[in-house]
Amino acid sequence: MTFRKQPVSLHTIALVIFALTAVLPVGFMLGQFVACLFEQPAMVTKIFIDARQLVLLGRSITIAFSATFVALVIGVPVAIVLAARDLPFRKLFHFLVLIPVFIPPYVMAGAWMHLFSPMGSVNRTLAAMLGPSAKLTVHSTAGCVWCLGVSFFPVVAIIVAAGLSKLDSNLRDIARLSTSRWGGFRHSTLPQIRRHLAASVCLVLIFVFSQYGVPSLLGINTYPVEIFAYFSAFYDDTAAVATSLPLIGMVVFLVILQQRIMRARDYVHVTASSEMHSAIRLAGTKPYAVAFLVVLFSITVVLPFASVFLYAQGLGKVLSAARLSSDCIFTTSLLAFLAAAVSTLVAFPIGHYLAHRRGYLAEVIDIICWLPVAIPGTIVGLGMIKLAGRVPALQRADSFGVVLLIAYVGMFTAFSIRVFEAAHRRADPNIDEAAAIDCRRLYQRLWHIDVPIHSGAIAVSATMVFVLVVGELNATVLLIPPGRSTLSVSIDNLLHYGASSTASELCLIEAGLVIMTITCGLFVWKATKRISG
Repeated sequence: MTFRKQPVSLHTIALVIFALTAVLPVGFMLGQFVACLFEQPAMVTKIFIDARQLVLLGRSITIAFSATFVALVIGVPVAIVLAARDLPFRKLFHFLVLIPVFIPPYVMAGAWMHLFSPMGSVNRTLAAMLGPSAKLTVHSTAGCVWCLGVSFFPVVAIIVAAGLSKLDSNLRDIARLSTSRWGGFRHSTLPQIRRHLAASVCLVLIFVFSQYGVPSLLGINTYPVEIFAYFSAFYDDTAAVATSLPLIGMVVFLVILQQRIMRARDYVHVTASSEMHSAIRLAGTKPYAVAFLVVLFSITVVLPFASVFLYAQGLGKVLSAARLSSDCIFTTSLLAFLAAAVSTLVAFPIGHYLAHRRGYLAEVIDIICWLPVAIPGTIVGLGMIKLAGRVPALQRADSFGVVLLIAYVGMFTAFSIRVFEAAHRRADPNIDEAAAIDCRRLYQRLWHIDVPIHSGAIAVSATMVFVLVVGELNATVLLIPPGRSTLSVSIDNLLHYGASSTASELCLIEAGLVIMTITCGLFVWKATKRISG
């Protein structure tokens, strides 16, 4: 047996763990709802025909598509600049563009709340120029759209840049000879990146539909906010599950659609080698492109967080808040570390399976492995609560947060699977086949072959899951055990109760933890690249 054909048991164990953590909680919740539908059909039907559901559907769709439009307007020009082969400081700008998507959206919304508060710098300037009545606020549908759009435009930018970096330069040259610059973009460039563009739109729609923190913070009622209210305020499990069904249907459709669009194509490039051969050149527009990226970063990150730093009243207050919140920071970091480790271990063999197996079964498993991306955290949290209610062992072991850890693994292993699937697909099979002669035992092959070859993917996977867990709020607010808290829950509570100064301090701590983790992950990735090279 060669190394490339790993034992079936390894794949099976990983798939079983994935099913237990990602599929079982939501499946159990939906199964209970179906049973309730047969027992009390009138009560469930009353929820579905409520006119409030139509209003909720319209508002959720409006916010999702509007925020996606904002992400497209910002993300596509950024993608064109990032894909240019003569862009100076390319790695730095790629890192800066990714920061908004790694900072939790509710933290970004809190920053914009400070900036557009009645006494914020923007409204003070408008009042001085246009009078006291000229004020802007983020506590509106438009504000929610803006916060979500600037949080997720990097998704569009990075995915579309990956498509632009693989443009056929010959087709571009032919288009330039026969049409204008706009015609060349429409007839040559756009058809070549349409799959990446469509997939990025689907992913942004999924992320926006699933958002609880930003709409809840800004007072906008959407599906995740309504689901949380039904469960936590009214203790109506049936209504919460019934309200979640349209949301589940929409996001599952989007997941299957983007999976069909992209097929086996890579969403991003881990290395920059492909961009070096990009057909796009900035030429004389290079200074304007660099200025555009600098201004965009200043508006989307520096400006709002500068206002947060002012509300935090200096570095001394932030350090003091870090000491007072040490238990909260420890809980967040430990849960994130454990979730990153378990998700990486589970995703590694599944990514190997999806990269090398073909057929109907592999296609079904591929779709199932995408579904946790589509299920909002609020629904995952509700499913875990229902499942834990039937498993006494989980209730007894949840003093620290075992149920929450299981939810994290189920929610974020799907992202790691995509990292390892791409890594296994790009790996040279000849190396594994030759090494199988000397490394006959599985643990030897893993330690001496797979870990060195895929060390970069391991670093990317662990870093990504760690960052996602640190910023997760939707499931955490439902599953955090009594007497414990995470940074996300603490920030959400403080912002809801108007404790702006303390919330600002924790926002800066959480943002610092995220940026530090990403920086460490990049350092490890580069170190492993040098060693493997």
